[in-house]
Amino acid sequence: MVGIVEQLDVQIAQLLSGWNTVSTILLVGILGFVGWVVYDTQDADTHPLLLARQSQASYVRQPGESAIYRSPETPHGYPLRTGLAVKPPGAPLYTAGRDGDLRDIWRRVTGEIPLEKNAASTGALGGKPSATGKIMTVFGKEGITEHSIADITKEITIIGKHLQSHGAKKVAIYLPNSVEFLAALFAAAFYGFSPVLIPYNQPHPALIELLIRTGADSLIAEAGSLPLADVTRGVSGLRQVIWTVEKTSRHMDWNEVPEGIGGKIDVSVWHQLVQDQKNGTLELPQDAAKAPSMVFLWQEGVSKSVEIVEFTQQNICAATGALISSLPGAQRMSPSDLFLPADSFTHSYCLCLTLAALFSHATVIVNSVAGPGIDLTLATRTIAPTIAVVSAETAIKLHSTTTASITSGLKKLVHYLETRVLISGRMPTDTFFTRLNAPTRASVGTTPGKLRLLYVSERAGQNTPPLTSSDLSDLRIYTSARVVYALTAAKVAGAVAQTNIYDYRRGTTPANKHSHFGIPLSCVEVKLKDTLSHRTTDDQCAGEVVVTGASVAGGETCLGLNGTFREDHTLAYI
Repeated sequence: MVGIVEQLDVQIAQLLSGWNTVSTILLVGILGFVGWVVYDTQDADTHPLLLARQSQASYVRQPGESAIYRSPETPHGYPLRTGLAVKPPGAPLYTAGRDGDLRDIWRRVTGEIPLEKNAASTGALGGKPSATGKIMTVFGKEGITEHSIADITKEITIIGKHLQSHGAKKVAIYLPNSVEFLAALFAAAFYGFSPVLIPYNQPHPALIELLIRTGADSLIAEAGSLPLADVTRGVSGLRQVIWTVEKTSRHMDWNEVPEGIGGKIDVSVWHQLVQDQKNGTLELPQDAAKAPSMVFLWQEGVSKSVEIVEFTQQNICAATGALISSLPGAQRMSPSDLFLPADSFTHSYCLCLTLAALFSHATVIVNSVAGPGIDLTLATRTIAPTIAVVSAETAIKLHSTTTASITSGLKKLVHYLETRVLISGRMPTDTFFTRLNAPTRASVGTTPGKLRLLYVSERAGQNTPPLTSSDLSDLRIYTSARVVYALTAAKVAGAVAQTNIYDYRRGTTPANKHSHFGIPLSCVEVKLKDTLSHRTTDDQCAGEVVVTGASVAGGETCLGLNGTFREDHTLAYI
């Protein structure tokens, strides 16, 4: 035993006798490498196998078609999601609930239908359950104004009764994103008239044509946004106009009717109607009759051709419910979230996400500066949203502006290192190196890093700029938020498909091509129909995209574009 100890002592002495600076550097390097591997070896945000086969394909396909693809939430053999699953107070958690409509969404906001006990704790930010939802408005640099839910409910009741008493059947809403827009939308559901959502900033002749084509008999618009005389002469069926007036212009008389119109049209002002019944006790009707449908206009741009689409309440609620359930439990909207719709409410994807936020009691921040191609930095300069929905044009502008600011080699190195973290399946976090050399971030919100989820929509057939998988990866780094990329279409409420919130893969599509669009929502199923140039074979899946489901106007629609389901069962353009 003593001999073994002596031999070991001799060996150690010989090793230390040859120790020098090079030995020290090698030892430090080895220990540093092992420490870095141990530190950097962390689990991905989701299992890679869940991204390898994302949607479920049917086992049988028809001739001339691909297999039918569905979300794993509603596998084949189970019904598609058809609504919000509204449960009455005190109902057990295992009950299915009703599909519901917009009236149930507002009753959830007011607290008449309470938030489920576990809903507030499922969001990424946690949060305490609140009795009612919250709606705020941003007025430029003036700050934020919080609106009383009780006051908005009164406005819904007053405006709804006023239009109902004048026999309104189709009411055109020609407004930017505003509380009045939402109030008019819910008033339509409660008082039995169809809202026609017209994209804002139309040329006057185009607006007159749209009012004629949609058959609108009433109009809600911003005061001064259109010449009443021209509209009245051009739209013979128009009988009622309600102006919304900013506080700075309420000293003017907006009730005046132009000469020559006489009693053909009734002109009212929104805030005056509300003030006339300010002290009255107003309650929303409890009528259980079917709520009317909603009319959307699908338009590539101002003065471009318009497709008129009529969605039922079930179409909208099915899409809203599917968007809520598409997020993992830990990432769902909660009362702690500040939701910013930076796209227009006239786009069904943005509107359905806003309805989902209201249904989840998230705080909705309404900003009139919303639409394709806005500057997100300016739109968020006085707020700190945690969730935002933007157009592809806005996302591209944010990406190009931030990328142009990365000029130094150290900034590029940090960006490269964070890209590697994303490729490994994890969102980048602050490290010792990033504290020494802070990475370039996009200026979104007053609190950098608070944004946790960014929705981006591609409008099918409208020549929106492509976002590659590399662009989406960069946006995740620039905003410190997870990005969801969705494919939207005219006759599909909400979205056709959208990417997995944990899908950070990069380089999955060629440069200058659209990234894939993930999997179908749980309210639809998607298949590909053979065309002259694209066919489904044993080796590939390609053809014209056909969508069927509860959120589709008419039940089924062909998108008129060619797509493919890749090896990972995600939908993409060809």
